[in-house]
Amino acid sequence: MKSENVTNILIYTAVIFFPFQFLAIRFFSSAYDITSLLIIMAVFVLMLSKIKINYKIIIWISIFVIMESVIVIYFNIGPYYRFLSGVVWLTSLLAIILYGDKDYDYSQKVISYIILFLLFFSSIYMFYEYYFIITPEIYSQFIEGRPTKFYLLRPKAGFQEPSYAALALFSSASAIVSTLILSRLSHRNIIYLLILLIIFSGAAFLARSMHIATFIITVSIVISIWLTYKLSIFKIFIFLGILFLILLLGIFLLSFPHYYDRINIFVDPLAMTNPSLLSWLRGFDQVLAVMNSSPLTGFGIGSTGYFEFESLYGERLAYYRIYDLTLKDAFSLLWRLLIEIGIIPVILFSIFMIYKLSHFRKYLINKSDLSINNKYIIFNFTFALALIIGCLIKEPNYARSTLFIGIFLIASIPLNKKTNDN
Repeated sequence: MKSENVTNILIYTAVIFFPFQFLAIRFFSSAYDITSLLIIMAVFVLMLSKIKINYKIIIWISIFVIMESVIVIYFNIGPYYRFLSGVVWLTSLLAIILYGDKDYDYSQKVISYIILFLLFFSSIYMFYEYYFIITPEIYSQFIEGRPTKFYLLRPKAGFQEPSYAALALFSSASAIVSTLILSRLSHRNIIYLLILLIIFSGAAFLARSMHIATFIITVSIVISIWLTYKLSIFKIFIFLGILFLILLLGIFLLSFPHYYDRINIFVDPLAMTNPSLLSWLRGFDQVLAVMNSSPLTGFGIGSTGYFEFESLYGERLAYYRIYDLTLKDAFSLLWRLLIEIGIIPVILFSIFMIYKLSHFRKYLINKSDLSINNKYIIFNFTFALALIIGCLIKEPNYARSTLFIGIFLIASIPLNKKTNDN
């Protein structure tokens, strides 16, 4: 079997396992998603299949590992097992980024269909969880803040947490909206996508996650790109209409204490009661402590939560006897990266994302010359973009399928050449 075929099988299988985080391989206190492992295997199979080894990539990866090892030894803050775990996953993500523009031959159409198919059934199961496992009565108790001992309070389907389910569903919803805006679709496809948008959004809201912010940010980025070329009255009206709907949605959601309490950062820390907001702001206090001491390199991989820092939000968490809640991951991938590897790698990653977005814009301008099936690339790219944005906001786990799928698709989707859409 050709290496390209093996790589494609690994990629498709990785996407199939994407919503099944409950099957993650457990090792001590960590969980490693099967999707992440399969994507790593696919990348390395493709790397090893080439007659000429790309020594530049090997050199860059080696420099990263050596530098991070030196930083960890110098500061000596976190336990070494956390460094070893973190460096493996971050190095793998770096390899995916560096090898992203190579000759992948997977079908964008197949990837899109797998994602839509699996998330459709995940959504249906989340509705089943809501009505028959959790039941609306117990779910309502949780939403209103009354204590309950029921072990499952929010639907999550096969994902590890409701938040990851919401991230996947809101990402797919943002991808559908982007596809509707940017692609020329048949009336039948428009109807199908609108039905899926309603189903995905409904299931995502059941998870009661703040990843609605991920949806809003992603759609805003896509619309901003769309408005930068061939501006017309039609585009302006569409923009104003979507902006109006987003404002209505925001006003509606903020009328619920569940959402309002999660974004109200202007209240006195001693008056805050929401553990998620307290943990997120406590993570930012960790970032500030690192920026004052070692902004360029951070304190080393695995150091999050293992050094002393001042935080009124942490004191509030201690008052509620949940001080260790997300202490060692900072409740945000962006916070964790700034703490552990510093500003320089984060800036480089930001440049990479801006580079990809600029190529996406060029693709949209020239899409008629590139592929008649551009809707699949638009869907996959914006889906991946939303996953990455959501992880940066509040999903700090290096080994989760959401992060690996996002990074892999952003890095490997070919925006400057013809693609395999069959």
